[in-house]
Amino acid sequence: MAIRVFIKRTCEDSSKEKELFGLVRKLRSLVPQQPGYLSSKYVKNINLPKDIVAISTWDSLEDWQNWYKSEERREIQSKIDAIPGVETTFQTYEDTKTE
Repeated sequence: MAIRVFIKRTCEDSSKEKELFGLVRKLRSLVPQQPGYLSSKYVKNINLPKDIVAISTWDSLEDWQNWYKSEERREIQSKIDAIPGVETTFQTYEDTKTE
């Protein structure tokens, strides 16, 4: 069953957005090559522009976990984590039927 991953990044200091987005672009260039990756999009909170959410869809939780644990993803995420004022949270959801 497909899953969706919500990655929320809060950037308290707008002067750090350029650095953050550069690293996010690196992740975005790698993720489509990952097994089980289906799609993703990025949205920005209208009322709180410092909140940016990536919503990605994966074939399975295992596929997502393999990417999450990968060295290349962890290396880029560690650079994101090192940006002062940037916080990242991850949440996973499974698709459900609402019959």
